[in-house]
Formats: sequence, structure tokens, C-alpha cells
Amino acid sequence: MSSLNHVIIIPGLGNDVRLISWATRSWMRHGITPHVFDAQWKIEEPQFLPKLDRAIALVDKLSSMGKRVSIIGNSAGSSFAINLYKARHIKIHKVVINCGRVRTHDLPWFTFNQATLTSPSFKVSCINSEKILNDLTIQDKNKILTLRPLFDEIVPSTTVYINGANNQVVPLVGHSFTIGFNLTIGRGVIFNHINQLS
Repeated sequence: MSSLNHVIIIPGLGNDVRLISWATRSWMRHGITPHVFDAQWKIEEPQFLPKLDRAIALVDKLSSMGKRVSIIGNSAGSSFAINLYKARHIKIHKVVINCGRVRTHDLPWFTFNQATLTSPSFKVSCINSEKILNDLTIQDKNKILTLRPLFDEIVPSTTVYINGANNQVVPLVGHSFTIGFNLTIGRGVIFNHINQLS
């Protein structure tokens, strides 16, 4: 019997589809079916809109099958998750921002332009996301969980936090390590959010 809860997981710039699939392989035992979206962030698909259209089609397909659809954005995938949420917010049950920037800001040692240098589509996604956040209602933000570590050497904490959302700090240090932890050992926080009915 297939689960009701289906989750579209959007990778970061590394686009580690296989690794994320492996990390979430046990989720079905907990009633959550993961779908790792191939974001093709870099040269494979440099434009943003074709990516978004593919993701929208996946949401529509799962929704038409009667599935409860949620989204998880990892790192760069977080801004994409906000774009997808805006496009299909009626069909999206919950959103998780996993250590990812949803707006433009700089770290003293790592600027936004540096972060998006290898992926024009990520730059567009992030700029769009920042604009979208201003239009989200209180009800929209109630569906969003953001997770960030105590210290992230790649993503500024100010670009993860969303006013009005459920913002949580994971007591860890490091970008990639915290993303992996949240998908595996610490996945209960994500599960609890997704399993909430309202």
C-alpha cells in the first residue's frame, strides 16, 4: 500500500540525487515517499523556468493521484522550493527549508555573487524567492519549517530565517553536515512537520 505523504526533495548545487535517495531510502517505512528532483543546476539546464515547469508537473501528477505533497529544499534547493510553493501553494501541504538561502545576502568571506557564480538558474531562483517571501500570507508561512545550524560557513543565517515560519536552529556546526543530519538522524523534526494536518 502506497503512502499518502509524498515529498519532493530538491538538492543543492551539487545535485546529489543518488546520495539523497540513499539517505532517504528508509522514509517509506515511516509513511513518507520521497521523490528526489533532478534540479540540473549547472550546465545541464542553465535556465530556471524549465526546471520549475518540470517540478510543477511533478506536483500536479502526485496531487492528481490523491497524494499529500510536501517539498524539502536542501541548500540551493530551498529557494527553488519557495518558487515551487508559490506556483502551487494550494496543492502543497508543507515546506521544509533545509539549511538553504531563500534571499540574497552576503557573508564577509562568501558573497551572493560567488555563491551563484556556477549556476545562473540558482541566482534567478534566489532573487525570485526573496520577492515571493514578501507576498506570502500568515497561513502560507505557517506551512514552512526552516532548519539552520548554529554556524553555517556557506549560507548566512539571515538568508534562511523566514519571519512567521517555524524557524529552528539545529545544535550543529557546518553546512553539508547539518543537511545530512536533518535528512537522517534528525529526520524526526521533518517528519513531525510533514505529518501535521494543519
